Amino acid sequence: MTDPTNTLPGVTAEQIRERLPEERDPKAIKRLVAAREYLDGLSVPAIEAKYGWPAQTIYSWLDRFEGRAFEDALYDTPSPGREPALDAAERRRLERALENLPAEAGYDASAWSTALVRQFLREKFDVEYSRRHVRRLMHEAGVPPGGRTTRSGPE
Repeated sequence: MTDPTNTLPGVTAEQIRERLPEERDPKAIKRLVAAREYLDGLSVPAIEAKYGWPAQTIYSWLDRFEGRAFEDALYDTPSPGREPALDAAERRRLERALENLPAEAGYDASAWSTALVRQFLREKFDVEYSRRHVRRLMHEAGVPPGGRTTRSGPE
């Protein structure tokens, strides 16, 4: 169950113990705890049983300490994510449309609904978003959940 020969090249238990109290990132704390337990002689299955973290995740964390500098092993590399389906100009066009009543965009409706905004996005931009994402876009544009029933722009 414990193995006094567990090592992580370039990482000491003392280094981890000094860092743990000052660390605030939850993922980094888990990685530090796993490394500390491993260096203290616990096997990966024992760490898994003690904390409930999947063994494969623990192995990945330990591999990070073996393959990277100490600081780099603690944190994830920022990822830019997927490009938005609407570019900035299209997003502004959507927001301008939502500032007005749907009739001004050619729809026979008194207020913008999620379904109507989804239709608008399909027709104008050939973009398909989930209802949830459309609600988020509407919220960011300042359109209430039931839609806007009066024009908010300048008269």
